[in-house]
Amino acid sequence: MKKKNFIIITAVIISILVGTIVLSGATTDKNFQDNLTPLAETLYYILNYYYEIDKADINKVIDYGIDGLVKGLGDDFSYYYNKDVYEEKEIENKGEYGGLGIEVTYDADSKAIKIISPMYGTPAWRAGLKAGDLIISVDGSSVQEMSYIEAVNRMRGEPGTKVKLTILRGEEVLEFEITREIIKITPVKYGFVETQIGRIGYVRLTQFNQPSSKKLEEALNKIYEKGVVALIFDLRDNPGGYLDSAIDVASMFLDAGKLVVTVEPRVGSIERYVSKGNDFPKVPVAVLVNGGSASASEIVTGALKENNRAVVIGQKTFGKGSVQQGFPLSNGGVLFITIAHYKTPSGNDIHRVGIEPNIYVTQEATDNVAHEEEVVDYTKEITDVNLDDPYIKRAIQYFIEKR
Repeated sequence: MKKKNFIIITAVIISILVGTIVLSGATTDKNFQDNLTPLAETLYYILNYYYEIDKADINKVIDYGIDGLVKGLGDDFSYYYNKDVYEEKEIENKGEYGGLGIEVTYDADSKAIKIISPMYGTPAWRAGLKAGDLIISVDGSSVQEMSYIEAVNRMRGEPGTKVKLTILRGEEVLEFEITREIIKITPVKYGFVETQIGRIGYVRLTQFNQPSSKKLEEALNKIYEKGVVALIFDLRDNPGGYLDSAIDVASMFLDAGKLVVTVEPRVGSIERYVSKGNDFPKVPVAVLVNGGSASASEIVTGALKENNRAVVIGQKTFGKGSVQQGFPLSNGGVLFITIAHYKTPSGNDIHRVGIEPNIYVTQEATDNVAHEEEVVDYTKEITDVNLDDPYIKRAIQYFIEKR
């Protein structure tokens, strides 16, 4: 094909693309076409004038372009999966994979991978990684020189293999070598503490996935069968998960009809979710949270706190109160962007703000407790309650004082 014809055809294709999007009713904003024009022009000049176009991977160019658009939002929670990555994620979600056990996001300010939460009992948790840590290097390669997805994929691998991470924690640079494992986590653990006021139940929820609410209901039944005077509900380092799971969990503590959360989108109607109610005893509840408690954990924490159903003990939560929706693209990729914010029953938008506890556990008290290094069997549901844990000590103290 002659160069002139190629240029004409490219221009026609771009014009059709612009016209199709506008005519589809996706937007009535006149500025849309003006904003799209320089992007189309850039692709036009690349296709027609770039010297080594025959060596270029145009699909990769498009992927980077879409990824750049999303990163330009400055929103850590909006992201793009190209076709290959999305298919890999779908396979991963259906099976087991070798990983470290961390929930992460992209930190646009530092151009690093921020740890939202190390999942309880996983290799990352045992190694001592903490919420808020910034991953700046993976196996000696700077995260700034790779895409978010590439960095995440480099941390995954065959179980039994090792990965080296360079972590920025405040102003301190730390090195970790962690062995990957198959990540299979029991979402609920429970136990009991005998105190001077009677038996106190303890339950820890590690994530809000599909079986979480059912497993929690089973654990609470076993706890209440033993006759407890109070309950410690541990949501520390819980990165969240599904909204419907959060509603089900909150319903296990709140009377029917109590407001759990409001979802306010930019487009569409406001949705209010209320408790379904429960038949459990109304014993005093203390919710434990920290900087790794995010998303669905914050929905439940906010609902129980603002409905005066529980006292919140610990440190301010992560502050992830946004909702993402996936939009399939014609190239097989999927665009995930923030479409709404969660609001607590009192109408508070906690995105990038977090939830303040009623009772603080100082960072100093937390740092004085040595992080467990031994292997934890995180497939077991029944757990020993660590009475040296400052969060648990403070919760027990609260119940004793309340009596």
